[in-house]
Amino acid sequence: MASFRQVVKRLVLGPPVRSDRMRETLLPKRLALPVFASDPLSSVTYATQETC
Repeated sequence: MASFRQVVKRLVLGPPVRSDRMRETLLPKRLALPVFASDPLSSVTYATQETC
């Protein structure tokens, strides 16, 4: 029997995607931008501290 946590995870995220279909998966821009833009933004934030 699935735990409560697993049930909630499947409701929020949906079913797992098979590996052979992952190449066809593209993130929508409204989701991809905040996810992938956070790394360069944090690097710029700490760059000023490292130069001093």
